[in-house]
Amino acid sequence: MTASWVFVFLALLGTTAAARLTVSGTDLMYKGQKVFLSGCNVAWNNYGYDFGNCGYDGTLETWMTEIKNSGGNSIRVWVHVEGYSTPAFDNDGFVTACDTTGEFENDVKQLLDAAQATDVMVVLAMWNGAYLTNQMAVNLVWDDSKLDSYINNCLNSLMETIKGHPALAAFEAVNEPEGSVKVESNGDPCYDTNLIGQNGAGWTGSNIPMERYLRFIGRQNQAVRAIDPETLITLGSWGQFPQSDAFSNTHNHYTDACLNQAAGGSNAHLDYYQMHTYDWGGTWSPNAPFTVDASDYGLNKPLVIGEYASVCAASSSLPNLYEYAYTRGYSGGWSWHYVATGECSDTREAQKQALGQLAGRTDYGVVDLVVD
Repeated sequence: MTASWVFVFLALLGTTAAARLTVSGTDLMYKGQKVFLSGCNVAWNNYGYDFGNCGYDGTLETWMTEIKNSGGNSIRVWVHVEGYSTPAFDNDGFVTACDTTGEFENDVKQLLDAAQATDVMVVLAMWNGAYLTNQMAVNLVWDDSKLDSYINNCLNSLMETIKGHPALAAFEAVNEPEGSVKVESNGDPCYDTNLIGQNGAGWTGSNIPMERYLRFIGRQNQAVRAIDPETLITLGSWGQFPQSDAFSNTHNHYTDACLNQAAGGSNAHLDYYQMHTYDWGGTWSPNAPFTVDASDYGLNKPLVIGEYASVCAASSSLPNLYEYAYTRGYSGGWSWHYVATGECSDTREAQKQALGQLAGRTDYGVVDLVVD
């Protein structure tokens, strides 16, 4: 091979696109192989203050390495949470930047760079609907102009910084929005929340109509896809109730049609579903993920069990929960949560030990990943 051809060959290598997590039917795929996302909710070290404004201290990287060394391949991380540190708001509640110091975007990229070096994939969960006390953040859901300011002055900048990153597994606009929805009748089934209200939705009392929440989610999804169409998009619901039409106690509010309708266009959809599950008084709710196979929900996309803990799992052990998710058709499972606080969280040592249950497995999907 002549020197000129060597140069061309190396140049082509340098422009080869990084492998990304993809979807094939009801499976998650990576480098042509079915994979299972086995890991933990890191969630936070300093609730809502981990990124930007001099808050990033490397703790999340240390935890991520521990999870990898224990057999995991993925983490779910909360980003703005309730919006008390990031993004930066002006006095009228409009977003002016991701933070006040200009560090936010690079902090997130630093975590992704460390994840790639550690062979871990990262899901970024931006907001928290399960507990929402900051009116500035609530107003982003209610007011299109304020949501536009967030998208234009922060989200777009973040995505331009991290687009195409090999370790970016998925974007999640908000965790458990059902906590903040208004329980009400509506002539459009997309927005009628009476059924999920009967199962406990609306516990924060924020009373945000589902139509507004679906718009908030869908508009962010559209913005992410406009910049990085290969990044997968998910949404973590508090249970099975709002993400399936298969049972009498469930209704899927996050169909492509509902999200696109609320967002006023296309590309607002989810790439895979994500349900959370904890027992109620020591028993699983009817048709909870650890009582049925993934296929029983009748979904046409992959399904991940995004939060669970053995201490709130109807006496099931944490290794058995990972095993169940792996062998019953789910595409991933993340224990709650690595900071190990709250009544429904396993200890960090228990989570590390349980990750070994699936380490090296390939029978229902590849678990050991090389992220490059």
